[in-house]
This record gives sequence, C-alpha cells and structure tokens, in this order.
Amino acid sequence: MDATVNTMELTDTMVMFDWNGTVVLDADRARASLNSVLEARDLGALDTDEFSRKFRLPMKNMFRDLGVHSLDLAVAEAEWNHHMTQTTTRLRAGTNAALLALSEAGAWLGVVSAASATAVQFDQRSLSVLPVLDVVDAEVADKVAQLVLHRARRTHAFYIGDTEYDMVAASAAEYIPIGVSGGYSSEQVLRKAGAAHIVGSLGEIMALVAHTDCGRE
Repeated sequence: MDATVNTMELTDTMVMFDWNGTVVLDADRARASLNSVLEARDLGALDTDEFSRKFRLPMKNMFRDLGVHSLDLAVAEAEWNHHMTQTTTRLRAGTNAALLALSEAGAWLGVVSAASATAVQFDQRSLSVLPVLDVVDAEVADKVAQLVLHRARRTHAFYIGDTEYDMVAASAAEYIPIGVSGGYSSEQVLRKAGAAHIVGSLGEIMALVAHTDCGRE
C-alpha cells in the first residue's frame, strides 16, 4: 500500500484514537496503577496475564468485578488516574510521524479516551506529542455516544484502540475499527471483537486509511 497521499485525499476522513495502550504503550504502568488501587483495599495484585484478561472498560465495571465496593468505585478510578500521572511511559512507534502526515493530508484527528484529562495532558507534555489533534475527549464514560457525536464530521471514520471495548464501540458508532498490538488486549481478543486490521506501529495508519480496501471509495 502506498502511504503517499496528497493533501486533498484525506479531507473526507476522520481518524480517532484511544489513548492508554494505543498512543502510549503503558500497559505496565496501568497494571502497576491498578495494583496500587487493589492492594490499598486488600484485594491482591494482578500479574501480567491476569491484567490482560481482566482489564476492561468502563473502569467502574472492572473495579466492581475485581471486588471494589460499589460506593468506592469513583474513588478507585480517581486513584488509578492519579497513579497514571506519577510515572512516564513511552510513545507508540510512529505516533508523531503518523499524526503529522494525517494532519497535513487534511484528516480530522481526535482522541476519545476513558483516561483522565490530567493523565492525557501529562503524557502529551512528557512525551512531546505533536499538537495537531483537533479534539481530545478525556474521561469518557460512554465511547459509543462520544464517537457518535463526532461521526458526521467526515465521510470516512476510523477508530484506533487496543481493547475489545474499543473495537465494539467503533463498530457500534459506524467507524472502521483498527486494533493495535502490545496494548491492554491480545490480538486474538481484538480480532474476535471485530478489528478490521491489527497494526503494531501507528506509522501503518496513513496507508490503511488511504487504501480502498479500508472503506474509501
């Protein structure tokens, strides 16, 4: 697939991203943050495999499944978000190059994430993410509803994420779901949830969204 696209070719395209596990590779940070919340409540810690199996969104549902009391769910989520701003992580390969290329080609870009606004802003600053995003929706409780709000902006729409919830939400909101490996869920889970494609680097996104097999006409 040819990744070279002129400026006019993506003006009818919207590319939206999840944040944690997608733009930033922070599964280890997320597991450590989750374990801090759980251990503070004497609920034990999750190993890597358990985290991959049990992490899910919305977070209140995950915390409930892990034994957090229903009256404590909001506090637990706030604690998790706080821990996420205490440690830097790393940017997924190809992120800034992809954002720049998509922006220069005229695509409308955004983030729809359950992460707190503070956590996303912390990562943007510490990892020097290029300031080309048209919108950043953080602390999103219902990704389907939030994605639907933006859907009419462009003819072609893609949502990139790393969890089963991301893939299901993308499909429900009539976006093409693209999964990324190395995040919070396995490739098998992403494919089962409806991922049209799986990528390892965001550098692959430019070619995908410009290619006719991905839904462009």
